[in-house]
Amino acid sequence: MNFGSPDRLLILALLLPLAGLSFFAVRRALRRGKQLLGPQIPHLAPGFSVSRRLLRDGLLAGAVGALIFALAEPQVGTWIREVQQKGVDVMVVLDTSRSMLAQDVRPTRLERAKREVRGLLGQLQGNRIGLVTFAGDARRVTPLTHDPSTFRRFLDDVDVWTNGRGGTAVGEGVQLALDAFDPQYPAQRVIVLLTDGEDHMSDPPATDVAFRALAEEVPIHVVAFGEEGGTVLRIPDDRGVAQVVRDSEGDPVITRPNMALLESIASISRGAFLHANEAPFPLDEIWNKRIAVMEGVTRATSTREEGVNRFQWALMGALLFLGIRAFLQDGLIGRTPSLGELS
Repeated sequence: MNFGSPDRLLILALLLPLAGLSFFAVRRALRRGKQLLGPQIPHLAPGFSVSRRLLRDGLLAGAVGALIFALAEPQVGTWIREVQQKGVDVMVVLDTSRSMLAQDVRPTRLERAKREVRGLLGQLQGNRIGLVTFAGDARRVTPLTHDPSTFRRFLDDVDVWTNGRGGTAVGEGVQLALDAFDPQYPAQRVIVLLTDGEDHMSDPPATDVAFRALAEEVPIHVVAFGEEGGTVLRIPDDRGVAQVVRDSEGDPVITRPNMALLESIASISRGAFLHANEAPFPLDEIWNKRIAVMEGVTRATSTREEGVNRFQWALMGALLFLGIRAFLQDGLIGRTPSLGELS
């Protein structure tokens, strides 16, 4: 016999002090009865019996023990169960261009985006996740994987130097994510795009890739980062001091998110659009409302040998103990004493 939750059997240890307490209570009741009634106790309380009282308490303890035994999930025998591995494939597309170092989102747009992605890792539950980064070009950092720890290690290493070319090419990043999906499982795929949307050199254009995603039934959920009014771009130097980035004419570079483009990408592909400044946990919201409700595609089927739960036997034992106790009086069945016997 095996148990599904053997740790619950430890609760049985509580029955020992309860049994001692019951025995003490019966002895005390008998002693007080003798003190109050004296030698007339057999006549005034003819139905009382210490052994019968202890037997009733023992039956109650047995019923409680059987219930605890049932909670421990006793298993006798085995059966073969078919297990289907289902899940959704999620490709994260992360902007690593220099504009993501802007601090209008604390600590920076990039670090806030990475924090949002880390928050998803505890909710995978059989889903696969992959990572594509882009700046002036796109790079697949990690393929689709079930292992959140491996994904996190790659994510932690991502910075603005991950991609070799400067600039922002949203279209290339999304296109590489579409190419990264396994063609063997065409259903239940989704892209999560995290960017400020400053698209300077996409080839193909981001909206064209969004139409491709629509044709392939892959929604693109977009999370935008940065103040719509823009902010001065500052980048830490070798000493870690933030320096204002200036253009060729010496004017400060203002980085402005392209909200119109990002909303178009989400709308065309039938995805969701959220602004990180307006939602405290935008990826959690997208996951709960859009991704978690998707029915995962079956990738593999296997068999598993499991124990057959026999908790019903323990429950029947508990009912039997309680039934016997209900028909068992608290003492010996005796007749009512006559007045002559009490005199």
